Amino acid sequence: MSGILGYLACCRGRNNDSRLIKNVKEGTRPEINVSADELFPRPIIVSHLKAIFQPAKNQSRYYTVCGEPGTGKTTLIKLALKEVGRGVVYVDVPPFVNDFGETFGEAINFAFEEDVSLNNQLRRKLSDESDEPKWVRALITFQLAAKAYNVKYDIPAVIVYDNVDRLDPKTIRILQNSAKDNADSQTYIAVFVSSEGSVLKIMEASTKSKKKQQLVYELAGGRIIDLNLVADEFLAGQSFKVIKQAILNITEKKLLRAQICPKQKYHKVACRIINSLLTNKELKYIKYLQFFDNDEEADEVLEKNVFAYHPGKNIITFQSQSVELYIKTEADDFGVKLIDTTPADEDNYAYAIIQEEYLPITKEPSHQHSSNLKSPRENY
Repeated sequence: MSGILGYLACCRGRNNDSRLIKNVKEGTRPEINVSADELFPRPIIVSHLKAIFQPAKNQSRYYTVCGEPGTGKTTLIKLALKEVGRGVVYVDVPPFVNDFGETFGEAINFAFEEDVSLNNQLRRKLSDESDEPKWVRALITFQLAAKAYNVKYDIPAVIVYDNVDRLDPKTIRILQNSAKDNADSQTYIAVFVSSEGSVLKIMEASTKSKKKQQLVYELAGGRIIDLNLVADEFLAGQSFKVIKQAILNITEKKLLRAQICPKQKYHKVACRIINSLLTNKELKYIKYLQFFDNDEEADEVLEKNVFAYHPGKNIITFQSQSVELYIKTEADDFGVKLIDTTPADEDNYAYAIIQEEYLPITKEPSHQHSSNLKSPRENY
C-alpha cells in the first residue's frame, strides 16, 4: 500500500511541476471586465508596466503599484499582461483571504489534491507534504518553476500580486522577503498592487538602507518614470549630485512647457497654486479653477503635467516629487518663503518601490465639469 501511495505522490508531483513550468512559460492573461467603449487609453502607463513585466536578465528589484480604489490599476495591469503574456503570472488576492492559497494555486496551475479518499496523514507523510498553508506551498513551488524558467530563458519570471492589501501584515512580509531574495538572485520579479498606503508602510518597515531610501525619495517620490531613472543611475554608479541635477534639468523643461517660469504667461497664478500646495499638500479642484480666468487656461496648465488631478478625491497635487523638489530648489523664482527639501517622515521612503496613482479607467459621469472630459490626463 505504501509503495502505491509513494508512486502516486511522485507522479502527482511531476504532473504539478510540468503544469506549473508550462504555465509560467505561457503566462496568464486575465480577463478585462471593462467594455472597450468605457476605456480611456493610457498608453504611457501601459508601456511602462510592460517594461516591468519584461525584465532584463540581470534585473534585481521588485515593485509596488499603489493607487486609490477605482482608479484603474487592475485594468491597466491586465491590459499590459494581455500584450506581454509570456513569463508573467497574475495572482488576484480574493476578498475572503482564507481562499488565497487556492487562488494562488489556480493562478500557477498547481493542484493541491487534498480531498482524496486516502488517509490524509499517511499521504502527507509519504509524499513529504507539510501542514504549511496552501499559499506557502504554492509560493515555494512557484519559486522552483521560476528557477527552471530562468535557466531555460535566461530572464527572470514575473509574478503580480493584485489587491495585496487584503492580506495580513505577516503574509505581506513573507511575500516581500521572498521577493527580495529572488530579486537579488534574479530568479523572479514581484509586483505588489495595492489600494492602501498601509501596505507601503509594512513593506518599508522591513526595507534596509535608510540613506538610499531618503535620496531616492527626494528625487523621485513614487513615479514609475523618475524612479526607474534614479534606480538605474544609482546602479550605474552615478553620484547623487549628478542624478539630482539630471532630474532637475528634465523637470525645468516641463515647467517651461507649462509656461509657469518667471516672465512666462502663467507664472503669477502658478506661484499662488504652488504656495498653496506647499502649505496644504493638496488643493480642491474647484479652488484650482478659481486661480484662472477661465477653464481653458486651467486645463492648459494641468495638461502639461506639473500638477496632477486625482478624480477620486477631486483634488490637485504636485505631479511628482521631482516637481516639488525643483520648486524648493528654485524657491526665489516662485515666491516660496519656507524651504525644506528634506522629507519630514524618514519612515515614509522606499528604495526601488513604485507607488503610482492612476486616473479612472472608465469615463466620468456626464455631470462632471466638461474640462475633466476633454482629454485623459496622464500623471507623468
